[in-house]
Amino acid sequence: MGRSYIWYSKPREPRDPSLAGRILAFFDKLTTNDEAPGLHIEPVKNSADQRARTGRVDLNHRALLFKLEGNPTSYVVHGIYPHDEAYEVAAKVRLTLNPVNGMPAFHEVAAAPAPAPQQRQTPESQPSGPAPLIPFSAADLIVTLGLPPEVAERACQLTAPEAVAAYAAGLPEWQELALLGLASGDPITEVATELELVRDQPADLDAVVASFTEPAEASDAELLDAFHRSASLMTFAKLEGADELRRVILEGDFSAWKVFLHPQQRNWVERDWNGSFRLAGGAGTGKTVVVVHRARRLGRQGGVIVTTFTKNLAHELERSLRRLDPELNLLRELPKAATGPGVFVTGIDALAAGVLRCAPGTEVAEAVTKVLGLGREDVHGRTPPNAWQIALDTAGGGLAEELRRPAFLQSEYELVILPARITSEAEYLRVARPGRGVRLARSARKAIWAVVEAYRAAARMAGTVDYAEAAAIAAAHLRHHPLAGVRVLVDEGQDFRPCHWQLVRAIAAEGPNDIFIAEDAHQRIYGHRVVLSAFGIATRGRSRKLRLNYRTTRQNLAWAVGVLEGQAVLDSDGEQESMRGYISARGGPSPQVRHYATLAEELDAAAETLRDWVASGTEPGSIGVLVRDRYTRDRVVAGLDDRGVRIRALETGTHHKDVPLALTMHRAKGMEFTKVLIFGAGADFIPAGLAAYDFDRGERDDALLRERSLLYVAATRARDELVISYHGQPSELLPADPA
Repeated sequence: MGRSYIWYSKPREPRDPSLAGRILAFFDKLTTNDEAPGLHIEPVKNSADQRARTGRVDLNHRALLFKLEGNPTSYVVHGIYPHDEAYEVAAKVRLTLNPVNGMPAFHEVAAAPAPAPQQRQTPESQPSGPAPLIPFSAADLIVTLGLPPEVAERACQLTAPEAVAAYAAGLPEWQELALLGLASGDPITEVATELELVRDQPADLDAVVASFTEPAEASDAELLDAFHRSASLMTFAKLEGADELRRVILEGDFSAWKVFLHPQQRNWVERDWNGSFRLAGGAGTGKTVVVVHRARRLGRQGGVIVTTFTKNLAHELERSLRRLDPELNLLRELPKAATGPGVFVTGIDALAAGVLRCAPGTEVAEAVTKVLGLGREDVHGRTPPNAWQIALDTAGGGLAEELRRPAFLQSEYELVILPARITSEAEYLRVARPGRGVRLARSARKAIWAVVEAYRAAARMAGTVDYAEAAAIAAAHLRHHPLAGVRVLVDEGQDFRPCHWQLVRAIAAEGPNDIFIAEDAHQRIYGHRVVLSAFGIATRGRSRKLRLNYRTTRQNLAWAVGVLEGQAVLDSDGEQESMRGYISARGGPSPQVRHYATLAEELDAAAETLRDWVASGTEPGSIGVLVRDRYTRDRVVAGLDDRGVRIRALETGTHHKDVPLALTMHRAKGMEFTKVLIFGAGADFIPAGLAAYDFDRGERDDALLRERSLLYVAATRARDELVISYHGQPSELLPADPA
């Protein structure tokens, strides 16, 4: 008698919801005591595998299990079946190891061995017709990857991406991902390495095929070792307690990140580095998944800070950590040192405010002196957004007309002046301005500095600092009063600004696992381009990329990628970022781009679309209506209400499931919806705000790229169905071929 583990196979089809409670009760008892009364864990007579066991879920259903002796005992779940069917399945299924790559597998006893696949045909011998999409022979797929012969043969006959995806969807996940990677053009050796399928390969093809028909016996120890491999953990979850059981069985969350991880994701969760690490990846590839799991792992060892750009995303991260591990110590205040386990989750600006709030006034004044030139302790108020315009009106008379732009002054301040801790005109006249498109003569710098002094003087009188100043002051403080041994994990790092990175570097002293950064340069919708090495964060050589999209269908992904096609996107190492090999495991309908003559017609159509989606069974709260700005959002909410469609504007916090949501594209960052309507994708709405950057072509191009990234973010919020509507002229950002 004793506790046991359950290896639960991720099913392809949803379980009967009426059985969920009884299945949960059965497995809860099994993990606690496999000899508990009522379980009836019994060997199966005439089974194909001596490890086969059945257990009573209720009077009419049995669990088919395979018992592996270990410490503790493990049970591998094959499925829940009607009483008689469980015994029929047990008579023909064995738990084995893949003879090529060592993955655990359920093997169905075959009547006769399959013929050995032929090697790849020469061009002269290939039949006419469309060429197979996967440019390898079935023999290659068997011997190199360990795909079963019947799978390899079928895969090599498919000629279209949709056919490969449809066939792969019914296979174990490692096989699905292998075929999708090959179909997208990945080398077969790269696929084998990425999925960790590389093993000692037998040389004789006939022997390999025969071993699939009659796999060799594997010991319990060999099987248990195989289940702990990363690729196995995509398909089998190790459930150790009631919380995990409840999450998987009652919530039906079989494929969610919080239980199953892709091998690459697991690698970045569990691996250690001698310094900082950067994980890149497109929308929906699971970067945040990795951050959450890694935070849980490191948070059990010592103090960890998890931070991101917005407070909404920070709330989502904290919620995800609670769901992943209810027992994890989530800290309510900034850890002063890594003296005990715990995770502190916060937005980056709130993090800066927390550092300053905890610091003694005299130390704050010292840091303010280093950053702003004159020391003071009143740094907890925030400078209003119109402060640069007021400073311009006060002291901008000497500025040339093309430079009299608040956007230019703010970017000059945040990208040049604050990071360099410039406190005098003399320092500003000497400082280098790398990456700034506008050349400034000495007289222009003097005129700019006069506005900066007016800006700082007004803030000093009001007792405020802006967000960038707060981050710079907090970083200056921590340089002299560091947090000992605290590690930092950053999500959505592409939106961080220079002073944010200075703060991150000041918190985490250089050392093993000091800073972990997840980013997607294609989703940069807030900040300017930065290079991490400029802030003492060295990730070159310690940067990797996730390529598999779990959220968005291939059709929606292709449309979203089209928004950014031809754009030069640089990552935080200063390298060109590419979407090559970016694939999705899911298929669905093609996005629809709909044109209307007037706003009223577009609202009429939006109301009809939302009614149809709800009538078809879509949960209302999983429908998102995304717009460029709050003004349009409020007009859409009012317009749909006039048409009898209830929809709620989302600002902050969580949402309810009873009504669709209207929100800005910025607010949608980090969220996902079953169906998305992008409303108002016309030339009058997006791109927006470019006139503020007319002072410099480079700045304007960068602002336009952020607008493209914003539309890309909006499109990739849709899991299944995406509709884009506009009235008047279409936005220049819409792909030429939306299909």
